[in-house]
Amino acid sequence: MRSQHFRGNVFVANLPPELSDDQLAEAFDSFGIVLSATIARDPVSGKRLRYGFVDIATERAAKLAVESMNGTAIDGYNLEVRISDRSAAKKLPRPAARPQPPARRVAPRIRAGGEVTDADAFKPRPAPLRQQPSFQVERRPLPRRSST
Repeated sequence: MRSQHFRGNVFVANLPPELSDDQLAEAFDSFGIVLSATIARDPVSGKRLRYGFVDIATERAAKLAVESMNGTAIDGYNLEVRISDRSAAKKLPRPAARPQPPARRVAPRIRAGGEVTDADAFKPRPAPLRQQPSFQVERRPLPRRSST
């Protein structure tokens, strides 16, 4: 799971097709602590794509990795390495919130004189009551040390 704040998130493109996540992490290990290294996968087929992300512990180490690794060859493929652009990820639309169930209509109350009140016409549904879990604590005596 990724943390909320990325200190040194590096984007790596043009990866060899047979490169594993561990091999990607090892390639960037000399620049600092690699928190995670992930090669992207196609969500439908699960096939590895030719780009990935490496999270390095510090921003300084990430910049050093970009300067050193950009253009280097791994298995005949020249890597394209750059700092991941977080502003592009922020611009993605967020999924819509789950729709709330509609309010339940309650029949209006009629007072003794035949007057109808609209104040009680609509009321929200009450939340269902949740039962608290019940459990019992097993009580056992503690072992005593023998005094010799």
